Amino acid sequence: MSSFNYLKSAIKQQGCTLQQVAEACGVTKGYLSQLLNAKIKSPSAQKLEAIHRFLGLEFPRRQKTVGVIFGKFYPLHTGHIYLIQRACSQVDELHVILNYDDQRDLRLFEDSAMSQQPTLSDRLRWLLQTFKYQKNIRIHAFNEQGMEPYPHGWDVWSRGVKGFMADKGIEADFIYSSEKQDLAHYREHLGIETVIIDPDRSFMSISGEQIRQDPFRYWDYIPTEVKPFFVRTVALIGGESSGKSTMVNKLANIFNTTSAWEYGRDYVFTHLGGDEMALQYSDYDKIALGQAQFIDFAVKYANKVTFIDTDFVTSQAFCKKYHGREHPFVQAMIDEYRFDLVILLKNNTPWVADGLRSLGAPTDRDEFQRLLQVLLHDNHIPYVRVDVADYDQRFLQCITLVKELLGER
Repeated sequence: MSSFNYLKSAIKQQGCTLQQVAEACGVTKGYLSQLLNAKIKSPSAQKLEAIHRFLGLEFPRRQKTVGVIFGKFYPLHTGHIYLIQRACSQVDELHVILNYDDQRDLRLFEDSAMSQQPTLSDRLRWLLQTFKYQKNIRIHAFNEQGMEPYPHGWDVWSRGVKGFMADKGIEADFIYSSEKQDLAHYREHLGIETVIIDPDRSFMSISGEQIRQDPFRYWDYIPTEVKPFFVRTVALIGGESSGKSTMVNKLANIFNTTSAWEYGRDYVFTHLGGDEMALQYSDYDKIALGQAQFIDFAVKYANKVTFIDTDFVTSQAFCKKYHGREHPFVQAMIDEYRFDLVILLKNNTPWVADGLRSLGAPTDRDEFQRLLQVLLHDNHIPYVRVDVADYDQRFLQCITLVKELLGER
């Protein structure tokens, strides 16, 4: 611990009280007192500089230390985060370099159980969002295209990395890694001191390969910013009074997760006074946009799976039924939002008039059901029909379908 007796002398010479100095420098009197008595092991450089500036003293600056971390982050997981957090607390500036190679990354995806391939933008966003409040962390992307894949090709890779770091102005003092086998290579090819953190994974026992092969088994190791990427979406669709809303609520409860309610019903109450007869063709883009916001929110906070009450195909069906034509914005949302599982509930449950329904006649219900199937077919959307009318059997059948989607028995 450093001695700050010279600060005590300067305060005394200027005739200031500790309270005056503390207030002027944005620190508490208690912090200042402990600092002067050498009871703070790692004083804040920012606070020290403020005190020196107030007292008219030259602030003794030390040379900035710089660290670097390399990784694919395919995907980012809590083991990566632990490494990055440990490293950034040991240096003044930490550069996290995401290594990408389109062909290699495609092979990783093809050998995985992931339902979609993470793009470079996805991986950068995960890093940027996760560490956005830590100002000493910098995120970069380095293209490894054409380089011999790890663990080979150190000569070519190191030359590329040296050029990349020179272009970015990165003069690293330390490389941080969890891979013991890379220690000698980093020192030999980059000539940078390498610090190995938790090589045995004793604190965070996880790898990117484990998550790629079974993301739901290792769900707790997937960071908050990454989880929405892996969330499976299940849309429940059907005609009026087919039990969609009730089924969505029951499934969300049993799977302990979120759901997206039918925005159109809210829209009718908040914008049309509760009467869907006032609904116009120009309302459908607003309804679709509101439904998309409901879905995005449900996905963001979901636990592995989320349930959607009424999809955009259903909105398009209502638009075509009531207005005789399809809406282009709704079609754009159909193209953009593709769900992992679409369950079509047969419209054979008792019809309940709730003030917002008008297709209660058996012929109307059958006609709307056929329209839904036509639109699903035209948009190349696979779906599963649940035809049983018994509510409990419907519920059990839907549970089975969701478990199959999640790879559960």
